[in-house]
Amino acid sequence: MKVNKGKHEVKALSYELYIDMDGTPTMVEECTAERPFRFITGVGYTFDAFEAALEPLAVGDRFDFVVKADEANGQRDEDYVFDVDKAIFSVDGSFPSDEVYPGNVVPLLDADGNRLQATVVAVKKDKVTIDLNHPLAGKDLHFVGMLLEARPATDEELQRLTSGCCGCHGSCEGGGCDNNSCCEGGNCEGGKCC
Repeated sequence: MKVNKGKHEVKALSYELYIDMDGTPTMVEECTAERPFRFITGVGYTFDAFEAALEPLAVGDRFDFVVKADEANGQRDEDYVFDVDKAIFSVDGSFPSDEVYPGNVVPLLDADGNRLQATVVAVKKDKVTIDLNHPLAGKDLHFVGMLLEARPATDEELQRLTSGCCGCHGSCEGGGCDNNSCCEGGNCEGGKCC
């Protein structure tokens, strides 16, 4: 990853994220001032439209904006919902029903070894129906919050990005970044927390 120093800022913010659920605004994620969402701009860590909405703000400014689905997680694609053999989930010949059940998100690898997150839709006799769409695909994202920090990224922080670090600037708990550094359920996606 090529990183151009001077164009990257560390930003921290508190926010509530709302989506429309059958006509009702529903909060689906929250990052508090005590456990803010922290990221480096300009490296693809967040949506371009999200960063653009934050760009003119100063520390302490409140925000209230919507990132349209097409600029966020895209639209749902029903081709991403399909059946796989139940046997691929088996461990030592046993199906882990305590992990693979409708509504749960399970990690998978594609043919090229890329990590994927799949939502289990149904468990059948010999098949499991999975959904590879992002859980918020097709949803506009309504962010309400406050910018808590904005400063140039340090050389050390930028170096972490080029060394395979996920850029969360925190510790890992259970294989993913802790909530303090990557907000709700942060995940390094194969990188390491720094």
